[in-house]
Amino acid sequence: MSVFSVDTSKYLSRIGIQGPILADEGSLIRLTRAHLEAIPFENLEVSCQHHEPSLAGSDLFAKVVLSQRGGYCFELNKLFSLLLTQLGFDCISIPARVVHKRKEPRPISHRAILVRIAGKTWFCDVGFGGAGPKGALRFDLTAPQRVFGEEFLITPAEGIYQGEYTLSRLEDGAWDPVLVFKDVPWMEADFNTLNSYYATYPRSPFLLKRILYRCTPDGWISLVENAFTVCTENIRQTVELQTEQQIQEVIEQRFGVFL
Repeated sequence: MSVFSVDTSKYLSRIGIQGPILADEGSLIRLTRAHLEAIPFENLEVSCQHHEPSLAGSDLFAKVVLSQRGGYCFELNKLFSLLLTQLGFDCISIPARVVHKRKEPRPISHRAILVRIAGKTWFCDVGFGGAGPKGALRFDLTAPQRVFGEEFLITPAEGIYQGEYTLSRLEDGAWDPVLVFKDVPWMEADFNTLNSYYATYPRSPFLLKRILYRCTPDGWISLVENAFTVCTENIRQTVELQTEQQIQEVIEQRFGVFL
């Protein structure tokens, strides 16, 4: 089976970075943040176009890099892992559970990345948005980490998730669990199955509502259905867009996505 080769120059140009890039910690931090600011999380192919996204490397590259679209976790974290691998990073793709604001047991529904550099491991996720980390995190169980204005903590998971790890964010003075993840690689066949399920299952959150999210230099922006939110220095302002034309303008002008 042939392996898709990423055109790194075009990919780096898409996220606003000039090469060459060294496979070191500084470059990983820079790449992750640039990706989060340049390429939005968006589920429009599923929610609006009613297509199951292809996870073939060539299709992802054509969609996200050449056509300047975004994607959701199964797309963005796969494509980013291909870029990292081609740049010389040692990375694996891992499964995760989204437990943010949910008390009941959660299934695996997310894809993230672990990167090993000089004996240390880093957690990267460019396909989550919302409460997820806004940059690369050290896989460090000893202390909280501040990343672009927010604090995160990775701890061994407890209870039904014992044997996994919990990634929590500091919110209103308390640690709020966001993701529970495994530190073992999954095969592409596993993620392909999850992608098919969440793109077509009638009650899938990705199918039921339009969601876009992108980091900005001083905060983030999101669009959930017709609610457009701008967060700058932890000050949030939300407006309800009234027409599909207004929604389309925001998608194009603020997220850079043209269908």
